[in-house]
Amino acid sequence: MLLVLAASVALLQHMHLYAPGMRRHTAVIMPQAAWLQALLITLALASLIILRMESDFSVENVASHSNLSLPMLYKIVGAWGNHEGSMLLWIWVLASFGALLAMQRHERQEHIHMAVAVQSGLCFGTILFLLATSNPFSRLFPPPHDGKMLNPLLQDVGLAIHPPMLYVGYVGFSIVFSLAVAALVLRRADAAWATLLHPWILAAWSALTLGIGLGSWWAYRELGWGGWWFWDPVENASLLPWLAGTALLHSNLVLKKRGMLAQWVVLLAIMTFALSMIGTFLVRSGALTSVHSFASDPARGLFILGFIILSVGGALLLYGLRGGEIASQQTAMPVSREGLIILNNLFLMTACAGVLLGTLYPLFADAMGGSPVSVGPPYFNYTFLPLMVLPLVFAALAPFTPWGRADMRLALRQLQPTMMAAVAVCLLVLIMTQGKPLYAAGGFTLAGWLVFSSLRLLWRKPLKAHLAVAIAHLGAGVFAAGVTGSAAWKTESEHWMEPGQIEPVGGYEVRFERHRTEARANHDVVIGDFSIMRHREEKAALRPEYRRYHDKAGETSEAAIYSYYGGNVYIVIGEASPDKRRIAARLYHVPMIHFIWAGFVLMACGGIIAIIQRRMKTLGKSTF
Repeated sequence: MLLVLAASVALLQHMHLYAPGMRRHTAVIMPQAAWLQALLITLALASLIILRMESDFSVENVASHSNLSLPMLYKIVGAWGNHEGSMLLWIWVLASFGALLAMQRHERQEHIHMAVAVQSGLCFGTILFLLATSNPFSRLFPPPHDGKMLNPLLQDVGLAIHPPMLYVGYVGFSIVFSLAVAALVLRRADAAWATLLHPWILAAWSALTLGIGLGSWWAYRELGWGGWWFWDPVENASLLPWLAGTALLHSNLVLKKRGMLAQWVVLLAIMTFALSMIGTFLVRSGALTSVHSFASDPARGLFILGFIILSVGGALLLYGLRGGEIASQQTAMPVSREGLIILNNLFLMTACAGVLLGTLYPLFADAMGGSPVSVGPPYFNYTFLPLMVLPLVFAALAPFTPWGRADMRLALRQLQPTMMAAVAVCLLVLIMTQGKPLYAAGGFTLAGWLVFSSLRLLWRKPLKAHLAVAIAHLGAGVFAAGVTGSAAWKTESEHWMEPGQIEPVGGYEVRFERHRTEARANHDVVIGDFSIMRHREEKAALRPEYRRYHDKAGETSEAAIYSYYGGNVYIVIGEASPDKRRIAARLYHVPMIHFIWAGFVLMACGGIIAIIQRRMKTLGKSTF
């Protein structure tokens, strides 16, 4: 009933879009209606969580994804560890963003009212999807005495923070989409509109950056394969809106500062949300198989596909009809900050198109009746990575290039110390590694170029004018260093290990001491005791686990990780041998993996700092 009431309120709000003569009157109740809608959905989500906490197995969602032995933490956060609950979380974020937008005050208040009406339409459609195909409150009679096990891979603290953060990023771009549609309806997209749009882009982009980072951190810890990115189709589905959102973030700066690219910004706003919806379709349609997939019901996929066609197709139709009325009159000079941003957009969106093609091509090939096609990491590595080189080069150069016509020689002169430092890094890596592998020198040169240019930017005055950009670009450089180092020098080996056996790994020695078994609340576990040594001195004791869950829920490996300043020693175990004397172990040395997580955090912090600075400027404060 809460969801039905929320859908009714959302539909009434959406009518604002189609009643021009009544807009002055309906705008008065917009904030209250938006907050009522958010409150109703909050109560619905809280109800599901309470049902799970009480183990009410008369509710099908609870019986299918929870049982009496499940720890309380996973009963709570497991509310969004399934298709129905995760869609309810999605709708909650959607409605919450709509309520926050409705309470904002801006000189373009008519854009806000129109955007809230569009946002309510999106909310109505997703609630209708939930009620029609994925009701999280469907009942069971008679209820079972106990439920089923939550997916073992989801029984991790990452479930508490990764999906909500990712959804804030995905759904945050719905506000950007709604404001873009509002601009088309009102035929007005200028610098003031870009100013209204900018904090929402920053918030969604920062959250999506953190969400992707948390997902890779979860995969590294939980999946036991020693990696942080696999080019899984659903991983790609989160990368696509991030790439488009990055292009949108920088293009909107051009619109704010120079009044250019209005049409392009509106189109990017629509496409970024469209890519978020495509990710939703892939996860929930059963179109592909992934560790991330929630559902395999074609009816759900058809509903989502229809919703994408209706919402995004309608927005693109409106863009085709009215896009020409919001065209910018100015043109960008090739040698200028806006010129470099436009070039960056070109490469980012080409990379985005390459990832989208590699992700969807196997589905198209299968739908056309062709032989099964697998597109794996080699395709993405050879198409995506080269396309990202120049955007990273331009990212370091653009902050030193003025708006309008610029003197590129002057900008390069300012970056001469940075160039020299990057070349020194290249030579140092070549000397230390004897050029093996050669791409490591190129990767560290690029990372050094970004890091040193960002540090130089931090020395410029006034600091607050450059702080957010410098931190975000510094994060990109640190991330590039982490990716290069972990890919170039990662080592792995597999062994059947006996007590007392020592194996070298990355300059350390791993000694297997013993193994034991334990029975826990919802699983049986094999625990391995290992010692990490360096030069015969013990550094740490690690205890990786191999878990077999009850109720045929499956098995998982819990990696044990020794972290030091240069990277990780990473151990995963399997089952013991039939004679119980030996245990299967995989040993990894992953250098510089910390740089990847630090890069994600720094990039997101850059966006958050920009939001805070803008808020404090709005409040009239002169210092950060």
